[in-house]
Amino acid sequence: MFQRLPGFVRYCAVFLLTVLLCVAALFLFGLLPQNPIEQNYLRSIDEIEREWKDPNILRGSWGSYTLDDWSEVLILSLSTYMDVPKDPSSVLKNSYPLEDNYTLDDARNTVANQDKAHVFYVRYWHGFRTYVRAMLSCMDYDSMRTFIMWGFFLLMSGSALTIAFQTRSAWPPMLFVASVLFVNPVVASAMFQYSICFLLAFLGVLAVPRWQKKPERIPIDFMLLGMLTMYFDFYTTPLLTFCIPLLAYWICRVYSSRSPSAKSMLLDTLKYFCVWFAAYILMWVTKLALTTAFTDQNAFLSAFQSAQERLGIVKDPNLLFRYSKTDALLALFRHLFDWPLLIAFLAAMVAGVFAMLRLRVQRAAYAKAGVFLAIACFPFLWTLVATQPMYMHGFFQYRIVMITMLGGLYGWLLCLDRSRLPDVHLPELRQ
Repeated sequence: MFQRLPGFVRYCAVFLLTVLLCVAALFLFGLLPQNPIEQNYLRSIDEIEREWKDPNILRGSWGSYTLDDWSEVLILSLSTYMDVPKDPSSVLKNSYPLEDNYTLDDARNTVANQDKAHVFYVRYWHGFRTYVRAMLSCMDYDSMRTFIMWGFFLLMSGSALTIAFQTRSAWPPMLFVASVLFVNPVVASAMFQYSICFLLAFLGVLAVPRWQKKPERIPIDFMLLGMLTMYFDFYTTPLLTFCIPLLAYWICRVYSSRSPSAKSMLLDTLKYFCVWFAAYILMWVTKLALTTAFTDQNAFLSAFQSAQERLGIVKDPNLLFRYSKTDALLALFRHLFDWPLLIAFLAAMVAGVFAMLRLRVQRAAYAKAGVFLAIACFPFLWTLVATQPMYMHGFFQYRIVMITMLGGLYGWLLCLDRSRLPDVHLPELRQ
């Protein structure tokens, strides 16, 4: 549709069309009948109550098993309070009636008593309200949780199969699955807040075969991934939607007959990141502009005050400990390993080093491995910039370390003579 347009004009057209579709989706799903949504909301609160007092219900006090039902109730409330016929501005205001110190009884009473929304969360699109509200119209939270878990693991499986068929090898998909297992997919797949960036990342991996055939489509697809991340995400693990598809693409290219040079891989990585990040920020600014222009809320003021706090530009003297970069970096790994898994991981690292010594390759291969390792460092750079959120929410934001795991594992794989590795070689697909 847009292929005949000049490059910059094409990007602008796709951007504007995507914004239009995103806004239209919010208003469209806001038209769904309100009564069944409210009934399913109340049932959902009852179902959440059993784990409300024990967010580590799955396993003691281990951080990576911590649920965030506080945010899940907000997500349900935000999705319930977007009744377009009665209050069209609620869509852009992101309005709901719960204070930060709310209780579950408060969450029930707001809907049971038909309370007016008086709290406005204008900093994000909260596009998750589209599919959450659609689910609320016909099911309660337990059923919704089942659906997102099925979606998570089906897309993960599809991503692994995509990598397998593109590389014709068992190692890249096996290492991909291992990197997901490191970040506790049992919990990540069980919550709206945690799962969305993984779902978008897996969808990006499914696009790799098209990128192999038409690499000119990659920048515009990363633009879409950046926009959709800002549209759907609750600021959990946004970096996944860039790095995971990119790592999958590069490993498939390295295994192909048209393996790129390390220099071109590095330059393209920087280019694609600039496109993804620019789209991520511009989608945010567009939302702020629309909210400020068409509602009585100053979205820019709210957003910039929050950004200054998150980035450490303005710091509360009593909360300076939240900006400790050392503690934030440690938070990336604090929730990753318990002792048995740490011992197993260290043993695997020793075995991996031994394999590198036995199955050495020519020096040229190490340059490509270095690109994967460079991408593996993105979570550290992200954390150094956005230190405060990682310090406060390390129990779920640590999952961006999947990028470090996958980049490190793929870098390790390229440091080996793969012809001497035991492997299951898939047959070539017939054209």
